[in-house]
Amino acid sequence: MATEPKYDVFICFRGRDCRDEFLANLVKSLKGAGIVPFLDEDTEKGVGITPQLLAAIEESWSSIIVMSKRFATSTHCLGELEVILKKNKTSGYPVMPIFYRVDPSHVKNLKKGFKKAFTKHKMVESGDQVNRWKDALQEFGNLVGWVFPSPKYR
Repeated sequence: MATEPKYDVFICFRGRDCRDEFLANLVKSLKGAGIVPFLDEDTEKGVGITPQLLAAIEESWSSIIVMSKRFATSTHCLGELEVILKKNKTSGYPVMPIFYRVDPSHVKNLKKGFKKAFTKHKMVESGDQVNRWKDALQEFGNLVGWVFPSPKYR
């Protein structure tokens, strides 16, 4: 029998883009509703972050992915996205997409900053890895989610 999840929701986000304003309010609202979130600040110091984040995804009942302008510049974020979407496909793991100050079509079609990020990744990462991240972003861009703020942010 599977163990109970340690967290209700794993939050995948690019800290530079949204940690202080949007994420702080989201976490406050979740906790106020009795929902236990996992954030990267919950990781153990002095230990590799990637294994801890992957374990937290496995220990979570669901994920919220906050897609922001510089999300694709982070290999950590792209790796988490890839793992989360794979888990969604294989086991029906709930994924809640939030498009924060980005147009979902820019994610899906790898436009603007998303295209620029992949140009840089191609210089240092293997082609297979870059292609998996592109596929994950395009798949994510096709999901129905919440757009914050309203579409007038463009």
